[in-house]
Amino acid sequence: MSADVGDRITLHANAVDTPDRTGTIVGILGTDGPPYRVRFDNGDETILTPGPDATIAAPSVSERVEQVAGKAGEKASELAGEARATAEDVTGKAARAVADTASRIAERFQK
Repeated sequence: MSADVGDRITLHANAVDTPDRTGTIVGILGTDGPPYRVRFDNGDETILTPGPDATIAAPSVSERVEQVAGKAGEKASELAGEARATAEDVTGKAARAVADTASRIAERFQK
């Protein structure tokens, strides 16, 4: 049973009073398939090799767009943090340069 990252997996329960578990495949650990890293809808994450009681379905176009948008948002946040750190570093260097220049000018006036 092969799947891609982002596919939905449902583990059908073997007992009447046990609900099915549904999640998203977030990683493929085998070379051509299982085992998969699965994040279930309740937030739990596990590694599993699906058995005959599992079904895998590709997400709809809108679900795939949501996944891609979520990843893009995460990357944008990461890049914004890096840009913020760089800007703070550059601002600090500029402030030190201004302070050094002001100090040298003040020393000249004192002479």
